[in-house]
Amino acid sequence: MTEHTIDPTIVHHRWIKSLEPALTIESGDVVHYDLMVAGDPNIRMGQTAEEAVFDWETIYNLSGPLYVNGAESGDTLQIDILKLDPGTWGWAAILPDLGLLPEDFPTALLKTLDISNGEHADLCEGVRIPLAPFLGTMGNHPSEPDGELPFPPHRGGGNMDNRHLTEGVTLLLPVWCPGALFSCGDPHAVQGDGEVCVTALECPMRTSLRFTLHKRSIPTPQLRAPSGRSAERAGDYYATSGIETDLMSCAKSAVRSMIDWICDTHGLSREDAYFLCSLAGDLRIHQIVAPPTYNVGITVPLDVFVS
Repeated sequence: MTEHTIDPTIVHHRWIKSLEPALTIESGDVVHYDLMVAGDPNIRMGQTAEEAVFDWETIYNLSGPLYVNGAESGDTLQIDILKLDPGTWGWAAILPDLGLLPEDFPTALLKTLDISNGEHADLCEGVRIPLAPFLGTMGNHPSEPDGELPFPPHRGGGNMDNRHLTEGVTLLLPVWCPGALFSCGDPHAVQGDGEVCVTALECPMRTSLRFTLHKRSIPTPQLRAPSGRSAERAGDYYATSGIETDLMSCAKSAVRSMIDWICDTHGLSREDAYFLCSLAGDLRIHQIVAPPTYNVGITVPLDVFVS
């Protein structure tokens, strides 16, 4: 095994096969990353939505691509997540026309939060969210299409926004082109399943990953979470449901109901309640086998509400 430190200044903003690899490694090697926060340098601590610049062409700073010697289409790349160390601050935003409920929240709002304690984020008075860091984007180049922006996930992984990819977890990704061309970025200090307001708590992060190549095929990205490393939240929670005729309507109904409950019970503004649903609420499909209606729920852990 060889350890490498990838140049943090080499970033890209699209999945492009012709990019010069930032680093070439062998199977079994470990790579250390110092990843930029999404939006760097256009979003800074203390800014408002009016002061920040949301440039969708460059908002994702992906590190890589990483070329794995011997990797070929049809192989599997194993990524062991060895370390996830968030930086000292993070941001979350509500943005017009984006997120699950753009019709309910048409006005841009940016929150920047101090997370230098390394343990939690104080969203607003009375709400403290424990950090659970992961990388929103980890992926091999999908081969086709080429040149795409990194927002939608793809068959090589990419912007999966899977909060279960925490430290100690193993991710398995299908390889679609020579060298695998792995890239990562979009670090998150914490996020709920669904990322409903359109952002997690975006932050810079130092990360260490180990890469192992397997000469076998998998059809889709997969992961293994060892006992004690699961991202599932323990403790009491409150849940609301949405029962509608399609899953998106179910999700909207469930989140609206949760926002109402948070505001009525805990006195948050609707915007802070929406942020809380995105950073700590988990959307779940409870029932999908009894059409014409389906049931989607959202849970929020009660221990985020502090005196």
